[in-house]
Amino acid sequence: MTVLVRVAGLRKVYRTGEVTFEALKGISLEVAAGDFVAIMGPSGSGKSTLLHLVGGLDRPTAGTVQVGGRKLHALNETALAKFRRRQIGFIFQFFNLIDNLTVQANVELPALLAGGDRRRVRERAERLLERLGIGAQAHKYPWGLSGGQQQRVAIARALINEPTLLLADEPTGNLDSTSGQEVLDILEEFNRQGQTTLIVTHDARAAARAKTVLVLQDGRIVDRVPGGDVRRIAHRLTDL
Repeated sequence: MTVLVRVAGLRKVYRTGEVTFEALKGISLEVAAGDFVAIMGPSGSGKSTLLHLVGGLDRPTAGTVQVGGRKLHALNETALAKFRRRQIGFIFQFFNLIDNLTVQANVELPALLAGGDRRRVRERAERLLERLGIGAQAHKYPWGLSGGQQQRVAIARALINEPTLLLADEPTGNLDSTSGQEVLDILEEFNRQGQTTLIVTHDARAAARAKTVLVLQDGRIVDRVPGGDVRRIAHRLTDL
């Protein structure tokens, strides 16, 4: 087993004036290359904080984060931004698409910022959009698409640089049940082809698609549950 993500003793403390809040309290975990891991837990348990630290969107108060052998906590801002752009793909609940860019331009943008050849970037974007079933929408704008279509665009954008690690924060949280299941089908398909995937979700049905479910409570991992069993996962969450 090749370990892609290694987190050790991870703490994150937020301070606002004299008020402090410890969002993560010494998290340690490993994610193997090619794995599909879901993170679940009640609101305020630290799910999104953990995802953001693994993705280099934030820095830990203490502890270490390694992705592909690179120590993210040790990189300066320039090196961290370059690493994120080339090695990590992000999918967000509210899509975070740029409304005044076309679908095609939204997907191409991360690759162009990473210095990709314009022709090759265009060809890859077109292939991804076709594969995700929205090739016909390439020249439309995000505001003219359904929620499910927008999330497909966001997935294509996240995959344009062929990232080592794909991170998704509540990828179905803003979708109806049908669109949500279609998005999960897509994530599962790419994972079967080797894409390492880590998602945060409050939905037991979404978590059941993963191979492993990590349950967080009050900033700590309190359980590890095998994926695939919706009832067991849902029951575990009702105990929190």
